[in-house]
Amino acid sequence: MKFKSILLTGAALLLLAACDGANEAEITEQMGDSALDNEVSNVQIEEQDDTLTSSSEEFYRSVVPYELSPARGLSSANLVSSYNVEEFEKGLFSISQNVFPTNEYIFREGQIISEEMIRGYLSRQYTNEELENMDDEELLSTNAFSNLGLNPSTNGETDPEVIAEEAPLYLSHILEQNYMTEDDEGNLSFDGITIGLAMNSIHYYQTEEYGQTQERALDLETVEEKGEEMAAEILTRIRANDQYADKEIVFAIFIQSGDTDIVPGNFVSEAVVAPGENTIESFTDIDVQNLLLPSSEAAEISEEANSEYQNFNRDLSSYFESFTTSVGRGKFRDGTLDTLTVEIPIEYNSRGEMIGMSQFVRDLVNEHFPGTDIEVEIKDKAQVYSVITRKGDSEANLYIFE
Repeated sequence: MKFKSILLTGAALLLLAACDGANEAEITEQMGDSALDNEVSNVQIEEQDDTLTSSSEEFYRSVVPYELSPARGLSSANLVSSYNVEEFEKGLFSISQNVFPTNEYIFREGQIISEEMIRGYLSRQYTNEELENMDDEELLSTNAFSNLGLNPSTNGETDPEVIAEEAPLYLSHILEQNYMTEDDEGNLSFDGITIGLAMNSIHYYQTEEYGQTQERALDLETVEEKGEEMAAEILTRIRANDQYADKEIVFAIFIQSGDTDIVPGNFVSEAVVAPGENTIESFTDIDVQNLLLPSSEAAEISEEANSEYQNFNRDLSSYFESFTTSVGRGKFRDGTLDTLTVEIPIEYNSRGEMIGMSQFVRDLVNEHFPGTDIEVEIKDKAQVYSVITRKGDSEANLYIFE
């Protein structure tokens, strides 16, 4: 079913215009200066000639004083898990880097879409019939005048089961990033926008107040299609304000995992809209998957990595007879294991034992998963005792925390 475009009202245009604007652990000597290698440099607007310093190309510089987004804090509230929050935000930076390189652009939190607007976008659409049946008081209390909702209308249906089947909530959150450039005189200009749409893979609902939460899995192809249609509508609304007619805009569709999953969802598609363009020509698929390792039901994409992870766990168990298993979260790009994060749970007994195990794990990391970026945490509940990291095929680094 084609997504119905919603006219941007005068009130919504005003909202767009109004929102425009430009306990640390001490680490042993094993870390050395490497902890500072990825430190992010900042740009001080008033003193750019003095404070514009070089930084790792992995990260963006940011505007100082730092500008908070008017929608700050909504990611944690709107996404169903911390895994999804982290993946959504980190992944959006990665997508942005392909269009707005870190050595050419400076990051600023989104200033266009306010908290009020996001809440409006996440609400349901109102049909003409629903609007006609509302009195002035109800129109004001529901903010139906602006009718910004991107999620589908219930068309008057009140049965939660029917709504879950016919009009589920697809859109969960919107995240905006802004990108600035600097001229030879140190002046900053606002040139680029990235907008991520976080979509639901599951519709949660209750059949009675305070009752048990029910779940209905959504068709992922439909979810992606709805997200792309919503992106087209958001583009129309942004371009309705002349201030943003010349901005390059990147859209990315993220489908989050369920609230009990311990791996995040994935970005599934992206599109780039050139300055002055008012339509999205097409979306490009993103082949990224986040999978749990080891898995008895590993997807075909991860069979080799799953086998390698089982070998890693087998070698790991040789250090402790009581050791059960570690938990790995792998990110696969185009079918290849790109990054791997591992948590190794231990029962802390002595510092010497912990250091010995950490060194043993470092040696295992050097033997397994060639070409993959790896980070391993050795921890007892919430306490992290050591971290092992490796970049690609380089030697692994071990950090012991005091």
